[in-house]
Amino acid sequence: MRNANIPSDKIIAHFQPILSADTKEVYAYEVLGRYVTDNGTVQSLGPFFTDPNTSHEEALRVDRIVKRYAFKKYAEEKRDEYLFINIRLAWLLPYATNPEEMLTLQLLEEFSIAPEKLVIEITEEEFNANEEYIRAIVHYKKIGCRIALDDYGKSASNIDRLAKLQPDIIKINIDYIHKSERSYHYREYLRTLATFADSVGIEVLYEGVETERQLDICISSKGRFYQGFLIAVPQPSMRDVVINSSVFSALIETEYKAIQNKAIFAENVRNSLDVQVERFLLENPFDSEKISSDAYLVTLLNELPEVKRVYLCSRQGVQLSNNIERHLEDVIFREYKNRNWAWRGYFHESLKAFAMGKKSCLSNVYRDFVTKEQMFTYYHAINDDVFLFVDISKDTERMKAYAAG
Repeated sequence: MRNANIPSDKIIAHFQPILSADTKEVYAYEVLGRYVTDNGTVQSLGPFFTDPNTSHEEALRVDRIVKRYAFKKYAEEKRDEYLFINIRLAWLLPYATNPEEMLTLQLLEEFSIAPEKLVIEITEEEFNANEEYIRAIVHYKKIGCRIALDDYGKSASNIDRLAKLQPDIIKINIDYIHKSERSYHYREYLRTLATFADSVGIEVLYEGVETERQLDICISSKGRFYQGFLIAVPQPSMRDVVINSSVFSALIETEYKAIQNKAIFAENVRNSLDVQVERFLLENPFDSEKISSDAYLVTLLNELPEVKRVYLCSRQGVQLSNNIERHLEDVIFREYKNRNWAWRGYFHESLKAFAMGKKSCLSNVYRDFVTKEQMFTYYHAINDDVFLFVDISKDTERMKAYAAG
């Protein structure tokens, strides 16, 4: 598209549905600028807004036409869903001292739209924690609008930005979602972002979802909102929108069932190990003053053919034995005695379990620092002061062996 003045009567808006996992229905629509070409086709205004040759004034003019078109359509169609609109921070600066005069607020009043139905999207890459910008953004929040931080993670994410802006929603950068198909690093990062957001009361929206694999990864990473061409393309009206609801609902249900199955599977593994370990302890009572811990663990490892390594720790996290590991057909010793593992997540999990009166538990899956292999750790309290730790590779056949007893 040539960067020239676009006739006002050629500028329109389309609306892309955003679905919510809790209802499996449309939660909101994002307003996206479009223009009608001379031959009647509809094209995106995205390249126009991102073109460095587009002047500030022209971009603002076109954006205002898009917003007016969208708000008018929203009112005419008597919608009740949320409406996402994009705002450039540079456009807020003139209203730093009089934010109540911002054009968006005038449009809300003109079309009798409740501010609570509006979600203001601000791109994280543009965000500048300048007090003048903050004042305008805070005014939006004060009158009831929600704030979304778009493209989260695209640039060097700054916690100061998040703390100052205090958004209600973060939209995960599309590149992370696409790259998550090829790399577990991105998949784990998505989960970390969602966990962080949940801990500080921010909802997560995954945008740019284009394949079932991407949607499956996003759903398993946890997050409430989903948007992308797989789910629904931008459409000229919010009435009778076409949504790929069957795929969305099916994958949501599949994930719910997977969570249940994982819990049942993990409990079966724990119960199976409980039986074997408790039988071993009954037949071979542990007495640290009379026996060698390493020799004791070698005997135990031989009783647990699917286990990768075993070791003992104190309640304080100090390792009391070497690592006794299975390597092919051999048993090897790795010197980790007196290391302290109280800082590891799985050790915290074990302490919580034992504090609740459980004699054993199975950790969440994690990756080994050295091999990067996915692992589970099983913990068993031999007595009040000595804990047994058993590492098992998240190998389907090995885990199945334990789950089957």
